[in-house]
Amino acid sequence: MDIMNTYLGSVVQQKLSSITSTKDLLDEVERALQDLMDNYVLVDQELVANRHGMQLTPQVQRWHDKVQLHERQDIVNQLKVAYNNRGCLLGSCSLNLWANYKISQSSIKLYKEINNLKMEHDAFKEITETQPPRVVLEIATSVTLVGNTIKLNLEKVCGYLVDDNVSMVGIWGMGGVGKTTLLNEINNSLLGGDTNLGFNYVISLVVSKEPQFEKLQNEVSKRLGLPSYSGKNDIFEFLKKKNFLLLLDDIWKRVDLPEDLGIPLPLRQSQNSENGGQSYKRKVIFTTRDDEVCAHMNAHKKIKVECMDKEAWHLFKLFANEEIINSNENIKVLAMKVMEKCSGLPLALKVIGRATSNMKTPEEWRHMLRSLIKMDVRIVTGIEESLFHNLKVSYDNLASDTLRQCFLCCAQLCAGARIKVPDLIEHWIGCGLISDFGNMGEAFDEGYSLIAKLNEACLLEFYDINEYYVKLHDVIRGMALWIVSDCGKKKNKWIVCGSDDDLRQFSKWEAGNWEETELVSSKGTNFKKTVQKFLSDQNVDEKGQVSIAATSPRYPNLQSLFMNYYAIRDPSFEVVINFFPHMPSLTYLNLSNAPIASLPKEIQVLVNLQYLNISGTSIRSLPPEIEELKQLKYFFFRSPYFASEGELVRIKADGLSALSRLPELQVLDLYEHTCLEAGDLRILIYRNRIKGINMLVESVEILRLLKHLPTWKIHLKNIHDMPTLQLCDLSYKRDGEGLMELRISDCGFEDLLINGSGVSLKRLQLNGLAKLKQITWPVEAFRRGCFPKLTNVYIFKCTSLRSLSWVLHLPCLSTLLVQDCSAMKELIDPADQMQQASSGLPTFPNLRRLFLYRMPNLVSLSTCSLDFPVLFVLNLESCPKLKKLSFKPSIVNNKFEQVIVDQALWGSLEWEDTTIRSHLTKFHTAR
Repeated sequence: MDIMNTYLGSVVQQKLSSITSTKDLLDEVERALQDLMDNYVLVDQELVANRHGMQLTPQVQRWHDKVQLHERQDIVNQLKVAYNNRGCLLGSCSLNLWANYKISQSSIKLYKEINNLKMEHDAFKEITETQPPRVVLEIATSVTLVGNTIKLNLEKVCGYLVDDNVSMVGIWGMGGVGKTTLLNEINNSLLGGDTNLGFNYVISLVVSKEPQFEKLQNEVSKRLGLPSYSGKNDIFEFLKKKNFLLLLDDIWKRVDLPEDLGIPLPLRQSQNSENGGQSYKRKVIFTTRDDEVCAHMNAHKKIKVECMDKEAWHLFKLFANEEIINSNENIKVLAMKVMEKCSGLPLALKVIGRATSNMKTPEEWRHMLRSLIKMDVRIVTGIEESLFHNLKVSYDNLASDTLRQCFLCCAQLCAGARIKVPDLIEHWIGCGLISDFGNMGEAFDEGYSLIAKLNEACLLEFYDINEYYVKLHDVIRGMALWIVSDCGKKKNKWIVCGSDDDLRQFSKWEAGNWEETELVSSKGTNFKKTVQKFLSDQNVDEKGQVSIAATSPRYPNLQSLFMNYYAIRDPSFEVVINFFPHMPSLTYLNLSNAPIASLPKEIQVLVNLQYLNISGTSIRSLPPEIEELKQLKYFFFRSPYFASEGELVRIKADGLSALSRLPELQVLDLYEHTCLEAGDLRILIYRNRIKGINMLVESVEILRLLKHLPTWKIHLKNIHDMPTLQLCDLSYKRDGEGLMELRISDCGFEDLLINGSGVSLKRLQLNGLAKLKQITWPVEAFRRGCFPKLTNVYIFKCTSLRSLSWVLHLPCLSTLLVQDCSAMKELIDPADQMQQASSGLPTFPNLRRLFLYRMPNLVSLSTCSLDFPVLFVLNLESCPKLKKLSFKPSIVNNKFEQVIVDQALWGSLEWEDTTIRSHLTKFHTAR
């Protein structure tokens, strides 16, 4: 190499020697510099630009850094300036000659450097190589982040990214709630500098409902800079010793990462030891609409993205025209109402906001609001395609037609209202969606399972922490009604209105529209007005004229009529109904709480009727014609009270014997009624078709007949000639225990023997059992497990009862209320046989609310300290002798919502640990 440099140097020297003038030498240097740029530097840059995914090799990149074109150009310019500014004679020495010499030497040096750079470049074998992928690729988004909710979720995710014990995170929530926005923000938050948290690669994929895994594998290969022919094995080998973060958007079922994508499984800190001590950082974050997917993916942490609250108005204005909104106070009021119809769903706020962006008058906004109330999406441009089609994917993905029909049934109930879970399940039973069951306990088990699946799919929400109420998001409900209407083609197929004001629309319909109606569901306070509007014996067109003869059925295809009205049951407000002949196809009829005192004999025309609910009405007698309902399977007639002189009076209805002669009857709910006669019960026992029966029981004879019937809810009252009540005597055993609710009032029982498994019992109320001394639970029964579903226990005026030790370990007990039990000194007696048998089990594992009222001799909850791991409501009133609360120190970890204790009692309580008092004081309210 030294010989070659010497040779090349001499060649250059010879060439320069042939240049006679300094000016020519400068020109030659400038040409060489231009050639270096044109034929070397620019060619390299064009080569990289034309080869996607390529970059200069490290040697060539170092050469480019060494070229320093701008600096060399500056030197040439300086030499040219020096040449032009040469001085004149100074004594006997010519400055021109000295300047020429210095300029020539500098030029020769620069020329040699340029030629050396050219020769060095010519020696390179490769100019470019494959460009390694960037750690994070920015995801372009047009979404503007609004409010603190997404920021808090982002902070939570960032916490999981640095937690070595969290490697799989599931982000779930309903469609359009902002899951993808959050995932994209996670990706973009890792851009630049040291913010990538040690990941070599951040890989983002959209999986979708019907994933094409081969295509996704190609995306991963391209993202990692692997050859296009790479398969999942190549991906796996490349990533198995890398730190990576995988972001999976919109997954609908479990993704087997190694099998489907070639991605190594994520690792937690405890799993890194399996890699020979080498620690790798592998994490996966995914989004889904279904909570069940989080379980199937073994997510270590979950984040549920909720709808917006206070932030909704700001997001809505970003997509609507804020200038127009602020220009008119009427428009602003209407805009806020339109925004409220979106119920905080970001997708709805954006879509509906855009749809209003050009509305300039209050009339346009008012029309939009009415359209949203009726969910008439055909006149709201863009909503159907952008909103409902997006949400419908969740509905389509449900596992069965039964589940889809159960979801649609939720929309039959009125908007904005919370729905009791038992009422919803009964509704599904009445609609025939839950039918294959032996007793009501089994039916409710299936119902709870269906509700859980709809909740996991984010199509139904729990309203409260006890999961006793559910609700349907307004936009999801609108989507359900849109599905029922054949995607908006038959808007009158289901008529569902939530207030008396909605009834105005019915009087404007054309007569022909009634024929397509299959369901009417109405809720309000003015039942009489409802009947006059659209259930009268005349059909009225939009001009108020009778358009069809009274003899023609107004609703020829109506199958379900649900009229849930809340009004004072007073004879002066009672309405006579006469509309049954106009709905011959009716199979489901719910008139609960309607102000009616009788059923007309015309009910006999409803030969297809399978469900009839007249609970809460003032009906005093069933007409004989009810025997003509040969298809009736479900009959509900509970809570028959009416107002009389300011008091609620229980009705004892006549004509119930006809029910025993209905050949298809399966569920009979007469809760709070005088029971059927013994002979009628024997008929039902003989027919052996009853799957559930509710009743008030006031005689030993009727009580003994219950052994042969699958009871569901029972109220025992005024039974005084039995000293012991055995739980196993309250329900038929062939299909297992079906008793779900037991109420015992004013009876003479001295002992309640829990000698059955009680698998279905959820609510127990004991009231006025003055002789009851003990509730016995044999050790054998305890060890088998009793009352696994019991959630609520209420004890009133059991003045001889000394202890409630049997409730201590109930796994699901959520609410315990004890009142006016004067013999009780300790709630839990450590000497109790059951307490000793259950030693070591967790105490009150699920108790959330504890109420103790008017307990004059109560000294303590127990002489032993007890755990209350989830207690958040404590109410103690009129317990003057109570000395201490038997809480373990762990109670300070509970976040209470309410602690109500008499002021005098609060001041006299003794505390073994003062930190407990300090913690409870934060939530204490004196009475």
